[in-house]
Amino acid sequence: MTGRSPLTTADVRSRTTPSWPLPGGGDTDRRWRMLAALAADDLPLAKLVEPHHDAVAILHELGGRAPEAGEVWAVWAAEPPFAVLTATRDAHDEDGWRLSGSKAFCSGAGLVTHALVTAESADGPRMLAIALDDPGVTDGEGPAWQGAGMRRADTRTLDLHDVAARAVGGPGDYVGRPGFWAGAIGIAACWLGGAHGVARTLEDRAPRLDPHGLAHLGAVRASLDVAGLALEAAASRLDRGTDDEDELERLALSVRAHVADVVESTIAHVGRALGPAPLAFDARHAEHVADLQVFVRQHHAERDLARLGSLPVAGTTEEDGGDDDD
Repeated sequence: MTGRSPLTTADVRSRTTPSWPLPGGGDTDRRWRMLAALAADDLPLAKLVEPHHDAVAILHELGGRAPEAGEVWAVWAAEPPFAVLTATRDAHDEDGWRLSGSKAFCSGAGLVTHALVTAESADGPRMLAIALDDPGVTDGEGPAWQGAGMRRADTRTLDLHDVAARAVGGPGDYVGRPGFWAGAIGIAACWLGGAHGVARTLEDRAPRLDPHGLAHLGAVRASLDVAGLALEAAASRLDRGTDDEDELERLALSVRAHVADVVESTIAHVGRALGPAPLAFDARHAEHVADLQVFVRQHHAERDLARLGSLPVAGTTEEDGGDDDD
C-alpha cells in the first residue's frame, strides 16, 4: 500500500470556512476540538489548516485585514540561524515594507495564497503579511525535505527578494499579545488529535487483545482522557479572560509539555502492544506515526521545561515568594 495523495490548495481551503471560534472568545474548547478531530484523521492537513485559523485570530487581534474568501493563509514564525528575514520601510509607500532574506520551515509553501511572517526590523521584531504570488518569493537553496513524516505538508525554505509586505501590529506585538499563548495551546490540540489517531489502531483491535494488550490500551485511554480534560480546563480559563502574561505562559507551557508526553507514551504503548506489524504493513498508521513524531517536535522539550521552571509560582509575586524569617 502507498500513502495518501498529496494535499492541494482546495483541500486546505475546504477547511477554512465557515469561520472557526476565536480563541478566548467564549468557545475555545470547540475550536480546539475541531483541530483535534482534524489532526486525528490527517496531520499534514491539520498542519496547514491550523495556521490559517491562527492567522485569522492574529489579524483580528492586531487590527490587520481579515482574509478574504478563497484565501489560504500560513503563519511562518520559525527563526533558525541559517534563515534570516529583514524588513525595511518602503521608500515609495509610507505604509509599506519590503522583505528580503530567507524563511525556513514554510509549511504549505506551494499551497497557501498569503502568509504572516516574522522578520527583524530597525525598531525590533515584526510580523508582516505577504502575498505568495509576489515575484520576489522563490524557492530557497536550503535543504529539501527528506523525512517521511509531514511530507504532504509541502514544507520548504523560501527566499524573499524585495517582497512587498504590510505590517501587522507593532514591534513585538506578535509574541506580546495574549492570543500568542492561546495559539500555542492550539498546536497542542493538534498533537493530542494525532495521538488519538495512533491510538485508534489499538482501539480497533480491542476485542482481540490479550491482558497485556488491554493493559496498554488502558494506559493509553487514561493519558488521552486526562490530556483532553487539561485542554478543556485551559480553554475555560482563557474564555474567562486574564491579563497576567506569566499565567498565560505557564498555562500554555504546562499543557504543551503534558500533551507532548502523552504523544510519546501513546506511540510507545501502541508499539509495545501490537509489535512491528502496524508500522510494517499498515501504510496509514505508519504514515500517521511518522507525521506525528515530526509535528510534536514543535515542542521545545527541555528548553520549554526550563522556561516553565523559571516562571513565578502560580499565585505568588516576587515580593511574597521568598522565605519568611519572622
